[in-house]
Amino acid sequence: MKKHLLVTLMAAVLFAGCGQKKTAEQQAETKAKTEGNYDYLNPSDEGQTAAAENLSGKVIALTSDEFRSKVTDINPELGLRYKGTTPCIVDFYADWCRPCMQLKPITEKLAEKYKGQLIIYKVNVDKAEDICRSLGIQSIPTLFFFKPNTQPGKMVGAPTEAEFEKLIQDFINK
Repeated sequence: MKKHLLVTLMAAVLFAGCGQKKTAEQQAETKAKTEGNYDYLNPSDEGQTAAAENLSGKVIALTSDEFRSKVTDINPELGLRYKGTTPCIVDFYADWCRPCMQLKPITEKLAEKYKGQLIIYKVNVDKAEDICRSLGIQSIPTLFFFKPNTQPGKMVGAPTEAEFEKLIQDFINK
């Protein structure tokens, strides 16, 4: 009986400690998001070099590591710094998501149409949970709009083709 009580007590302490750690991590993440110093640098500033950009007009799938190398590092201290020189849209999607799959042919068509002016990336949320957690993505599809020296824009949900094209035109011309 004493062993059972001791094991139960130890388990309760262990789970309570994990819960507090997670809460502390969540608080730190929230603080970084709300108080972060968002500094947007052009890759040519401070001797940085721009990541090689693919202007083929194709939608480009990225892993977490590729997202960090081509789009941005997620650093609460430095903020989000877009590494490219050509504006880009990052589509966070999942293969099982019906609205995401309806958006797929639209992104492919618009990537080809805006070839050389815009890059469209896609990131599978099931394979990049760390990126999604860091960016606060809770619903899909979620689109992030990145340009050099500007704060990224965000849209949750699947726009129609006409809505998406208007968003792109406004984004490029802004």
